[in-house]
Amino acid sequence: METIKNVNQLFIVEKQTPTTALEGDTISVYSDLLDGEVAVCNHLNVVLDGADGGASLAFAGLNAFKLIGRVGTKLIHSDLVYKGTVKTWAVTSQSAEVQQVNYVGSNGVTGSLGAIVSNIHTIRLYVQESTIQGFMQQKIKEGFYKSAASTTQYAIALGLVNSLIANYSREPEQDLKFERVNDGTPTAVPTSADDFVFTKGSKYFTATDIDDSTGTAALVVGDLLVIGTAVTDSVYKITAIDAATDIGTLDRAYTGANATIADTALKVIVVAAEGNYGIKITGVDRGFQAGFRNPEPITWKTTIDFGDSSATTVVETTAAYPGIGTAQQVAKLEKELQADFNVYRSFVESGVVDNKQVTDALLAAGELYDMCVLEFGLVTESGLGAGVNSPKAITIAGENSTNLSMSDANQGVVQTIDEICQLWAEEGFTGEQDGNLT
Repeated sequence: METIKNVNQLFIVEKQTPTTALEGDTISVYSDLLDGEVAVCNHLNVVLDGADGGASLAFAGLNAFKLIGRVGTKLIHSDLVYKGTVKTWAVTSQSAEVQQVNYVGSNGVTGSLGAIVSNIHTIRLYVQESTIQGFMQQKIKEGFYKSAASTTQYAIALGLVNSLIANYSREPEQDLKFERVNDGTPTAVPTSADDFVFTKGSKYFTATDIDDSTGTAALVVGDLLVIGTAVTDSVYKITAIDAATDIGTLDRAYTGANATIADTALKVIVVAAEGNYGIKITGVDRGFQAGFRNPEPITWKTTIDFGDSSATTVVETTAAYPGIGTAQQVAKLEKELQADFNVYRSFVESGVVDNKQVTDALLAAGELYDMCVLEFGLVTESGLGAGVNSPKAITIAGENSTNLSMSDANQGVVQTIDEICQLWAEEGFTGEQDGNLT
């Protein structure tokens, strides 16, 4: 680390209550810290106290600090950050990744699918691939439906969704989801129906008592079952009910994950309340492997050709957004920076050190991190005896927004660095001087 220029070192601070009264103690073995804990120390590994105002920084005339973090049974040390070398110190808020959402026709509130008879309805998607797997190219995917001499919005919606699902099933990765929505007024399902069980790829579902009408009207053929409670949730029409076996049949195979859903988490649009239909197209979070496969949210452009007389529109309600401080971003950065621990840095995946602070569990949970970046500059002596500028950075990722290991008034990482930078600024050190310990 100390002999490499342009280094960015990552410390990941897990959400936990930090070690009690650690400030003033010397860190000498890994057990002095909790696993995933990071402390701000002076050059002698003494933990600094970042109490408000900087008056309790443990050492008057502090000229340098560093970070020490524990990963498993290892202690990781940052370079020393000297007084007068700090260029920037920034703390960014976190935000989750957002998938793109488009609607054709109704978005659950306004709009409709124009029911044009004897007409070819086409939905065309221009999908922008962002991974090496797709060679960074645009692909075009389509869905078609030919209406009969008489038709309905329901028939068009069902035909187009089935066509899109069938055509997209040929893709190596199912990164788009196709659903129907309806703007009819949803009501509660029968209160004694209890749990509904859905199986991915099956048209059949079960309920504890599928035809019980206690409290509300019973489910009947023709009702739209809303998988959720909002008007933007996917709908399936009930085409058959077997009261003896408590098995219902949907008009198309269920495409969600296998699920047991309580009746209170579902709604139903009864036949008389059926409204306008729309087709909902949503991006799907894709497979991730740090250092090898790091996809951004998928993006695409939706166009339609329903004929010149059609009033159907495309509504782009939600744009794709990669987020700030997502678990995938932190895991990707962690993998890339492992090479800074090696003597030879040939390419990103060459690192033999793999601390893996972002666990698979945190990735699966979609954890968010507050991202903090400290940029500083050192002057190192070259082999010829001349000084060489060595700009460096320390990135601190704090798990969760309420993390005492980051914000604790005494030994919180952000709190302590805030106070040090403020103290040095008040003393006139603005990053223009070369720091040392004299």
